[in-house]
Amino acid sequence: MDQVDSSKRVERIACVDLPAWPLQLLVRRNPDWRKAPAAVVAEDSPQAPLLWVNAAARRCGILPGLRYAAALSLAHDLRAGTVEAKEVATAGERLHRHLLNYSPRVEAASHDPGVFWIDARGLERLNGSLTAWAERLQRSLTRAGLVASVAVGFTRFGSYGLARARRGVTLVAALRDELAVLRRVPLARLQLDPRLRDHLARLGVRTVGGLCDLPEVGVGARFGPEAAELHRLARGAAFAPLQPARPVEVVKAVEVLDEPESDAWRLLFLVKRALHPLLDGLADRLRAASCLRLELWLADRAGTRLHETLRPAAPTLDAVLLLELVRLRLEHLALTAGVERVVLTVDDVAATAESLDLFARQRRRDPEAAVRALARVRAELGDGAVTRAEVGPAHLPEARARWTPFVDLPAASGAASGAADGQPTLVRRLLARPRQGSAPRREFVRGGPYLVSGGWWHGEVRRAYLFVAMGDGELRWLYHDRRRQRWVVQGRVE
Repeated sequence: MDQVDSSKRVERIACVDLPAWPLQLLVRRNPDWRKAPAAVVAEDSPQAPLLWVNAAARRCGILPGLRYAAALSLAHDLRAGTVEAKEVATAGERLHRHLLNYSPRVEAASHDPGVFWIDARGLERLNGSLTAWAERLQRSLTRAGLVASVAVGFTRFGSYGLARARRGVTLVAALRDELAVLRRVPLARLQLDPRLRDHLARLGVRTVGGLCDLPEVGVGARFGPEAAELHRLARGAAFAPLQPARPVEVVKAVEVLDEPESDAWRLLFLVKRALHPLLDGLADRLRAASCLRLELWLADRAGTRLHETLRPAAPTLDAVLLLELVRLRLEHLALTAGVERVVLTVDDVAATAESLDLFARQRRRDPEAAVRALARVRAELGDGAVTRAEVGPAHLPEARARWTPFVDLPAASGAASGAADGQPTLVRRLLARPRQGSAPRREFVRGGPYLVSGGWWHGEVRRAYLFVAMGDGELRWLYHDRRRQRWVVQGRVE
């Protein structure tokens, strides 16, 4: 059976490569470095090795692994700086979340920051073709000011090599085409140890194909385990399935005050209001709070920010215990000005069975107390003061809801509350007065079009509804009125 037939059995996988990702972060901080030779150094020292270099530096003969002092002799205008590992990790997590908008299965490379593998199976059905999907993804990264390439192939290492060798979008139709292009990829394009790269170069081995032609037995013995692993990957002898993971979610809440506040009890109430939803989310993910970080923004000219760290004796989901720690800290704070913003961040760890059991025993809602409160409202304002929304038969969405009085609270169901699948319930909220909108860009459309037509008995209606993701994270529900040729925002999804 030839390679074309075998490729039909291989899943499609895409690789997104942001070359020299830490260097891109450094250049974003220093925009005037874009056209000059630039590099990331391991530390602020003349003898520090270069970790990443840009194309301008490569044209001067500067490669990763060279000492900074030696690189200056090749390019006197070389710009260099350090990038903290935390900055790279934080930016990588943001990028990971962005890529999840294009596929639910994304894996970040552990050996090379800025490299991601994406499961591309079935995406041509949603985008017309894999090429259209890859181009849409690449354009989104370009709009963010990033240099990126997207390669769609059949194997993990093959797609990685294609992304490293070619800029823009690359798609191969058959496995044999991927292997042919991969053999021509220079080893200098791969994230190799500089000493291994130089050793191979002395033997005239400068491409992946040249490495594949070496005998398998002698590669590991002469060049070490890294070269042996690379040899197996290039020949297709090593295989690892895609291992997608979700980026670490930051458990954080922000409360902005209308007026600066300096009273400790009122500040404690704000923290309490923000803390309970955070703990609910942790319990749903079987996590517990190990540390509570409180950031207070003072309303003074200096823009002072107070950082307080509170650690319980053990990871917990007990809001009362955490709020007691916050109260003790707030009572002893000497505020020089009122607080205008409160930022609450929770560090979490895997929850123990005891902490989850304690959380389960605490009743977060009391339906009987809610019914008693509604009875008091009806007694004071009348029976029509408490109503519920019901869906009735109507042609247009805005005409389907009506308000009817009710006495008892409806029984909560697992499916309605999202408990059945562990996901929150999505609520579509209609605007009281729909407002005029603008035509959405195709890459932001998340669902639709859904057509609504009819109403000939009082005026024909022809609408095409879409769900559109906005830049601020909001998911809008809008339609195109074909008779009036205008876009209208009907509501949003929460």
